[in-house]
Amino acid sequence: MDPLKSRHEYYFTNDRLNKAYEKITNILDRKEIKGTFAFVGAFTMSKDEYQANRDWFSDIYINGENRLAHFKRAAGFNHFDGWLNPDAFDMVKKKSHEIASHSFRHIPLPENMITRDIFKNEMELIKKVSKLKGIEPKTFIYPQNLIGYQNQLLKAGFIGYRMGVKQSHIKRSQRLKNLLSEVNIWTRAQEPCQSQNLEQPVSIPSGHFLNWRYSLRKKVPITITLKKWSYLINDAIQNNRILHLYTHPHNFVDGDQMYLLLDRILKLISDAIRKGDMVNYTQKEYVDQQLKLQTISS
Repeated sequence: MDPLKSRHEYYFTNDRLNKAYEKITNILDRKEIKGTFAFVGAFTMSKDEYQANRDWFSDIYINGENRLAHFKRAAGFNHFDGWLNPDAFDMVKKKSHEIASHSFRHIPLPENMITRDIFKNEMELIKKVSKLKGIEPKTFIYPQNLIGYQNQLLKAGFIGYRMGVKQSHIKRSQRLKNLLSEVNIWTRAQEPCQSQNLEQPVSIPSGHFLNWRYSLRKKVPITITLKKWSYLINDAIQNNRILHLYTHPHNFVDGDQMYLLLDRILKLISDAIRKGDMVNYTQKEYVDQQLKLQTISS
């Protein structure tokens, strides 16, 4: 569970986050688009559920740092705002969207950072909280997009996962490259992940990040972002590629005009769906299609 800095503590309150989830789900409803919401298991729990299952929150040290230290310090002051938020989860559960897993404690999970036993423990905790919340997530999104131990995912009941990277640090040059990519209006959609290992879940294309309009990213004109996504949509249609838009509800709390941006992009996608040019899949539905194709081809 990542530390909350003073800015985070101000912005990422349950009230602000719940308003973000409400507005995002309302936009999806209006555009008749299904999405996949990947929740951190601990985040979905209430204070009472935490108190009854405190043994799930054992210390976890990675690179000498206790990843739960900040949460436990906050819990010691009976401060759970921004850490535990079952209302956001319940809001999405009532809708037709897929609920996926984003781990239990939001710890990095690549092989070079944790042992197999730690990974398996995280999977067991996901099962416990999923049973508590009455769900059975079938697709997985790695914290920080750092992938690892994919074969263990299949054993834990996950049939698909979003592709990511194995490196634990993003170089400054890569951050600049990511920022510059926001003004590249000729960005292409993605091909399906072709090489599938039967001992691992189906890999889902990593997707394109919806520009988080904060700090320097706020300076990217919305018109440029819309041109980029219009090109992405047309490229996906014309070349039978995958368009995978992903974002974080947190980015809508402190991002500028994020709801307007999402609404306009989803309007373009919704129009394409109505014309029959695109098909709207959740992550699980995409994986089911890939598994069906594998069965036919074999």
